[in-house]
Amino acid sequence: MKARATKVMNVITEKYDTFYNNLNLEENLISAIIYSTEDARKLMHFEYRNKIRKEAKVEYIQSKNGTMKCYSPSYDMIAYELN
Repeated sequence: MKARATKVMNVITEKYDTFYNNLNLEENLISAIIYSTEDARKLMHFEYRNKIRKEAKVEYIQSKNGTMKCYSPSYDMIAYELN
């Protein structure tokens, strides 16, 4: 499977991270939240990721052109695939 590029951006600060992997938008969004708010050593802790996932209140949004985006209103971050 070919790796995809996912951009995760904080909509307030406009800072972003780009991920090149096979993970879905939500997983990359959770990773970016952990990188920006906590110790990156917790990145692979399944229980911690689930805690962040609940706090993030992730929503899926379909843009006008049909592409899917993943948004966290709690952290003001959005993830989408780069073409």
